[in-house]
Amino acid sequence: MRKNVSIIFSVLIIMGAFIFWGLTTHQHISSDLNTVKSDDVKVPYGGASQKPLYSDKDFLNRMSPYPVMHDDLQYAIALPGLQGAWSLKAGQASVDKHQLIKVDTLDPQGIAVSRNEIFISAYDHAHKANSVIYVLNKWTGRYIKTLVLQYQDHAGGISYDPDHQLLWVAGHNGKDSVLYGIAQTDFDSYDIRSKLPIGYQQDFTLKTAINASTVAYYDGALWVGYFTRTGLGNIQKFAINGDSNATLMVGQPVGDKDPSIVAGNKFYESVPELQGISANTNHVMITSSFSNADSKLVRFDKGDDGKMTNGMYVTMPPFLEGVNYDGDTDRFYALFESATPVYRIKTKAVVDRIVYIDPETFNKYALPYKALRNPLGFNLATKTSQTQNPAWVYHK
Repeated sequence: MRKNVSIIFSVLIIMGAFIFWGLTTHQHISSDLNTVKSDDVKVPYGGASQKPLYSDKDFLNRMSPYPVMHDDLQYAIALPGLQGAWSLKAGQASVDKHQLIKVDTLDPQGIAVSRNEIFISAYDHAHKANSVIYVLNKWTGRYIKTLVLQYQDHAGGISYDPDHQLLWVAGHNGKDSVLYGIAQTDFDSYDIRSKLPIGYQQDFTLKTAINASTVAYYDGALWVGYFTRTGLGNIQKFAINGDSNATLMVGQPVGDKDPSIVAGNKFYESVPELQGISANTNHVMITSSFSNADSKLVRFDKGDDGKMTNGMYVTMPPFLEGVNYDGDTDRFYALFESATPVYRIKTKAVVDRIVYIDPETFNKYALPYKALRNPLGFNLATKTSQTQNPAWVYHK
């Protein structure tokens, strides 16, 4: 009898050990993939969550393979929308009242800064909601509001134009790449609870590109980047002309019928897998990233003659998307999409916040990068062999 009791007791101990191992392993995997469940976070009506997925300590551990991410962690801002955000239901006419819906599948794409705001574009990976732009206070990092874009299933990069007080969006109309301009007076007064998407003051169809990935405003021009999985990406320059927003022209007109159908003025070959671009007086910054492989943040020196030389890069975590230079703080903001639910299970190096990078930090870890093959660029209107590259051929 004692022998049987001893055997039963031993079996129970072994079973308990297996159950405990299974539970603790499962708990570890769950927290590793998704520390905070969206159901546990309350999102105000019309607003967006701004709770990071991980603690600062956990985030720092995840960034240990990337020293450039360590040095400036104190400047990081939690990304909005990771545990839920409100948008307008997709597929409805722009003039009709939309249904406000809450989703937790919004994917950050582009970043822009103005004097007092940070803007983050995002699209719904589940395609149930329209793309959005989150507005944050640049000095406190706090979420302010959400702008909902009309016609946009997948908004790309964004850039703020202080000279015309416009927020530019790289988008698509189902056939062509389009640059949309949102007036500051409109996004300042916008309220998602109106259940209407925000209007566009400017609308230009780009006929020299298949798919515009991102846009950057610098020195009176829009620099539009195009992602490709094969070969080099490219950047096209669209000069802005006009004394007022009512007479604004972008690039060069294609034909005489519609001045809003335009081509770029110059073309530059760029880095592979281009995702984002930004520029200041001395440098051009470009992000290169695809899937769960390590990303690159590439910096070129920019000369007065248009040359982009002396390429340097730092290795960054996977899924790097946008980059934007802020002249007020002399820092670059870096934006990742790895915290999106569909991607956060593909890498341990999840970046659930906007990261600042100081020039000194970049210089500390930078390595040489190959120069652009066509650093000077050329005029698209006079190029004779346009059919050789489908990424910049005119599209009818």
